[in-house]
Amino acid sequence: MSDKPARRIIVHAGFHKTGTTTLQSTLALNAALLLPHVETYLQEGIVLTPLRRAVLEFSANRCKATKQVVFDQATAFFQSLDLTDPRPVFVSSESLSGHFPGSGGVGKYGSAPIAIELIREAWIALTGKTEGFATYYSTRREGWLASCHWQRLKVNRTKMNLEAYCEKYAQAADHDAILDDIRARLGEDAVFTAALEDMTHPVDPVLALLGLTGLRPHLILPPNANVFPGEDARDQLLALNRSKIWGDAFERAKLAILEGRTSQRP
Repeated sequence: MSDKPARRIIVHAGFHKTGTTTLQSTLALNAALLLPHVETYLQEGIVLTPLRRAVLEFSANRCKATKQVVFDQATAFFQSLDLTDPRPVFVSSESLSGHFPGSGGVGKYGSAPIAIELIREAWIALTGKTEGFATYYSTRREGWLASCHWQRLKVNRTKMNLEAYCEKYAQAADHDAILDDIRARLGEDAVFTAALEDMTHPVDPVLALLGLTGLRPHLILPPNANVFPGEDARDQLLALNRSKIWGDAFERAKLAILEGRTSQRP
């Protein structure tokens, strides 16, 4: 193995509902500006899809076979990189922490520390080095479970109210416990975190980690993604989800609520 330092890679592996979509939209919108400085792979990108799907499967079904698939797909992803390229690599995919709480039968981020350790092991197997590999986790101190509940209402037609959701998935909101486990596995120096409340914009901690803060004035910033329209909308959508409305009529009614075009209960 060469003594040359390994290429630097930062894996932003979550958590969900911490500005990840806004961050990824910003990076995509400014791809041309960033390209000379960083190689970026995002949640919906085709190159990253096999790895993130493997982690989701492992999250829902933790066993020796699914662990091996995560390792194999991480290896394949790293093998696709040019390790002699001097630019850092930045990966952003909340799926690399597993399923959204309440999705896929998963209630907490128990698989996240194992998954990121497997990904780091694949990096070490390929490069022979631990150096160069770091992780970044965006967190949120307030309102995280409420934001997750809103997402479930929109995407999965859940009929569970906010109080019941918060009670059922309280353990998933303990980001500090998950991060402590990740630090124990990877080492303190390999884990960076930032809370959404402490950011001016979700891109700012990433630019700092990459040493690219000088580009900040030149970035085009898209509107914030997944903005919560208010508690009235939560109540309306919960009522709609519990109704007997289906098909196109349901989709039209949901869109009207999301766009703030109705205050009527179904």
